[in-house]
Amino acid sequence: MAEFVCKFGTPAGEIQQRVYVADSENALRTQMEQQGYYIFGIQRRLEIGNLFKNALTIQRKKINDKEFLIFNQELASLIHSGLPLLRCLELLKERTDNKEFSVILEDVYSQVKSGNSLSDAFSAHPDVFPAVYTASILSGEKSGTLEQVIRRYLSYVRIVLAIRTKVVSSMIYPSLLLLLSFAVIGLLVGYVIPKFSEFYTGIAKDLPWITLLILHISLFFKGNVVLILGSIVLSIVIVKIYLKSSENARKSFDKFKLKIPYLGNLWTKFSISQLMRTLHTLLAGGIPVVNAIDVAAGAVGNKVLAEQLSTVSQRVKEGEPLWSSLQKTGLMTKMAVEMVKVGEETGSLEEMLKNISDFYDEEIETNLTNVLSIVEPAMLIIMGFVIASVLLAMYYPLFTIITTIK
Repeated sequence: MAEFVCKFGTPAGEIQQRVYVADSENALRTQMEQQGYYIFGIQRRLEIGNLFKNALTIQRKKINDKEFLIFNQELASLIHSGLPLLRCLELLKERTDNKEFSVILEDVYSQVKSGNSLSDAFSAHPDVFPAVYTASILSGEKSGTLEQVIRRYLSYVRIVLAIRTKVVSSMIYPSLLLLLSFAVIGLLVGYVIPKFSEFYTGIAKDLPWITLLILHISLFFKGNVVLILGSIVLSIVIVKIYLKSSENARKSFDKFKLKIPYLGNLWTKFSISQLMRTLHTLLAGGIPVVNAIDVAAGAVGNKVLAEQLSTVSQRVKEGEPLWSSLQKTGLMTKMAVEMVKVGEETGSLEEMLKNISDFYDEEIETNLTNVLSIVEPAMLIIMGFVIASVLLAMYYPLFTIITTIK
């Protein structure tokens, strides 16, 4: 059985909208028509528990993060000014330059105009409006604090984007070093070493083994460069398609990431921070704990943790404390479990969840800085060693020949 929002016309000519419980949409439609009602539309009522499924249907983003932030800032401001919700949506859909988003807002406007709630209208587009956002809107509608809920979600998104920006910024310099390394090695292998090959053609038997090895590798790469690059690109594409199409493959890959020495610890902390911040946002918006866990599972990037959260939700539903349920997953740190326990016992769970996410955000930044402080000089040393080895292997026979001639 499920709840459906039905908009219908009565035999007396009145238009009404009510919520009914039925086995299916077709069954409710048949029942209403038999009673003489004219059906304008039937839509399944939004249930927070179903948002987890919606979150997994996301395929591609039709609006970037900046546009989404601006949309919500303007929506909150318009609501604060006292304008009716329909007028707010009308103004927003008229001013957006994104054609795809404009079409979506047109549909949202039409649904709200026909009597559906804003959360129902947003939930019809899970590829644009995340499950956490839709659940927050639903709680705001029920509590009459829609503006506050939107502003709270904006704060949540800004923090997440700030963390992501810091991580990306930290990786720019190492990425440039890696790119430069490949460029230099490519120049040596594709141009410099083949020139030496032509020079050493007649004395190949007298060359050191390291020189011969580098010459053969260089000639192999030069003769098969298209095949090698094509194979690399094809392999990357196949792996990406496989990870997207197979849930088990994605879960195995996420499990592998958690086991990588040192970096696995960073991944774990990031997943915990993401989970705690999402739970804090949902609980602060008035979402019940069990439903908040279900929605948060869809927002957490790690599939291993997301799968474990389904068991956490079930245990909490059966009356077990949240801290104990999280501890049994084996993925939570001792500190995170202890802080959740204190939050539950003192009635300050929301604040504790925020403190956990803030703590791990700072720790991730510190750990990442420490890793990069080691990786950057290590990459320079490795790059210098490789280039020096190649040049020495190429020039050593030349020096030997010159010495012999003298």
